[in-house]
This record gives sequence, structure tokens and C-alpha cells, in this order.
Amino acid sequence: AVAPPPPVVEGVTVARQDVPVYSEWIGALDGSVNAVIRPQVTGYLVRQNYIEGDKVRKGQVLFEIDPRTFEAEVRQARAALEQAKGELAAQEASAATARADLARIRPLAARNAVSQKDLDYAVGRDLISKAAVLTAKAGISVAEANLEKALLELSFTRVVSPVDGVAGIAKAQLGNLVGPNVQEELTSVSALDPIKVYISVSEQEYLSVRRSESDAAQIPMQLVLADGSVYAQSGKMALADRQIDPTTGTLRIGPLFPNADGFLRPGMVGKVRALMRGRKDAVVVPQRAVTEL
Repeated sequence: AVAPPPPVVEGVTVARQDVPVYSEWIGALDGSVNAVIRPQVTGYLVRQNYIEGDKVRKGQVLFEIDPRTFEAEVRQARAALEQAKGELAAQEASAATARADLARIRPLAARNAVSQKDLDYAVGRDLISKAAVLTAKAGISVAEANLEKALLELSFTRVVSPVDGVAGIAKAQLGNLVGPNVQEELTSVSALDPIKVYISVSEQEYLSVRRSESDAAQIPMQLVLADGSVYAQSGKMALADRQIDPTTGTLRIGPLFPNADGFLRPGMVGKVRALMRGRKDAVVVPQRAVTEL
């Protein structure tokens, strides 16, 4: 039999070069602040003042609740305050009269020109008038507190955004009865610049970084999006959970990425890649020569 030809063997030159070593984690994007907007007073929703999915500013009015009931309570509280002030004025006038009577009777009692009973009566009337003034002042304090509470509840009829961000779809319709006891919120506002990416690193990776001389907060991170593209701006690690999850053995951390144009949105999934270290003068071979098992 004819001997088979010798096999074709390809040869490549092994090279030495510095090789960066990356770590990668799958992450979920979320707003740096996510504010759930709930009503703080009970009433009928009469107006929605924002476009769903649009940017809103801190302090911008998003919803309005029918204010008529709360306006009436403010007027009632103001009337009660004015009444309390009138009561104080009357008690202060009475107290002034009692002081004057006591000042007139004391020298007469010292000369036995009036009886001890008249002096005791004047002293008691002065003490009672002083107590009445203190009670009237306390009534004013209560009336002022009630007015402040009524004004605060009236302000709550204008539901404002607590942060700059993007407002979500409204979950309550005009005419609905809303209030703090209703479980469903009105909407949510997320601050998107910067945006947060939650990833989970293993306990071994955490220990490796902590034992190294590098500052974890200064490690640049790249974000690879779902379509394989790399986000133009790099991020940095900003927060970490307080404990290792005992069920998974991982630590949840959250790098932040700049997002001034709002391109990134909460709920997106991406891959975070970080240059953790480098291997100096490493031996490298072509990628096509490597087989994964």
C-alpha cells in the first residue's frame, strides 16, 4: 500500500507582550435615584401636568388634587387663629385691670384701710388673670399649628417631583380618588445622569481587589450594551452592599456611568468590563489556536 502523505502542520511564531486581564459581569441598569411618587392627601385627581416619559425638573408639579376641601380648612384655621388672638387681647386687658387693682389695694391693706379679704381677692384675681393669659397664648400656639398643618396639606394637593429625571407612565387617571392609603403610586421619576449598573462580584474577586494595591473606586469600567456595542463613556465603582449574599456568595456593587443625553434607560441589560490587572511579558498565541472544552 502507498504510504499516506505527511500531514500539513501549520506553524506560528509565539510572541511575548503585555496582556491586559479583564473581568466581566452581567449587570442591570437602574436610575441613580428612583423616586416613587405617591399622594400625601386624599382627594380626586383633577390634572396631570407632565408628558409621560419626558424629563421633569425638581419641584415641577406633576399632578394636582382637588384643593377645595383643603382651602376651606385653611380658612377655618385662619379664623380660629384670629379668634384666639382676640381671646388673648381680652385676657391681657383683664390681667392689666387685675394688676392695677392689686397695686391700688396693697398700700391700703398695709394701712388697714381695706380688709384682708379684699387683699386676698385682689391677689387671687391677679393670679387667675395671669393663668388666663398663659392659656390664651397656648390657644394661639395651637391655632398657629393647625393653620400650618392646613397650609401644608393644601400644598400637598400639588404633587411635585423631588428630583430631576425622567417621569414614567402615570398609573392613576384623572377623576380617580387617590390618597396615601392607596397602594398604587401615581408614577415614578428616575434620575438618569449618572445612571447606575448593578452587578454581582464573587467573594474571591472582592478579596482580590481589597488585597491589591489598586483603588477600586479608580478602576475604569466599560459598558457593553445588548447589541454588542461599547458605551462611549467609562464609569467608576460608586457603591457596594454592606454584606456578601450568603445564598450566592456574591457582593452587589453599583458603578455609575455618565448619561447626560438620557441614552441609557433603567431596565436595560449590559455587560460591565473592567481592567483588573495586566500580565507583563506574557506568552501569547493566536486566538484561533485555542479550543474551549
